[in-house]
Amino acid sequence: MKENMRKKKLTADDIWAMFAETDLMLKELSRRIGGIDDNQGYHAEQYFQNALAEKPVFGGIKYDEIVPNLAHKDKDGEIEFDIALINGNSIALIEVKNRIHPKFVKELAEDRIEKFKKFFPKYKNFKTYLGLAAFSYSKKVLEEARKYGIGLIRQKGDSVEIKADNLRMY
Repeated sequence: MKENMRKKKLTADDIWAMFAETDLMLKELSRRIGGIDDNQGYHAEQYFQNALAEKPVFGGIKYDEIVPNLAHKDKDGEIEFDIALINGNSIALIEVKNRIHPKFVKELAEDRIEKFKKFFPKYKNFKTYLGLAAFSYSKKVLEEARKYGIGLIRQKGDSVEIKADNLRMY
């Protein structure tokens, strides 16, 4: 850099202008990459919402209603679940990810379920089940989901496969 400055006789202002230009380029690149990630997430959500709307059964329980993006937001906090399946006495909360990190499984089973109970008291007498829907799962995620009794939904050919033999009621 010093050699380039000597050859081109760049000033400090020139260097700062180059840094500013590079910063703008990096911000634009980050925006575009984030857009790709968002699109993959929306695709996954839409895919699993459509599959569950067609056959609203999870853990052997038939549901009457599917609610995409069940959300709560107020001064006390916020929470959103990608898919909620509801019938007269049960609710299944399904989180959709393109790829799931093992830490998210624990967060869902410990933190997010507590927020659900706090912000959605109308479901306090419902049997509550948790599920994860994704296009791929790591071995660690499978282990964590089994440990917490969380059902798994994945793409299988033109349909979905649901593994919920160890489903826990929350």
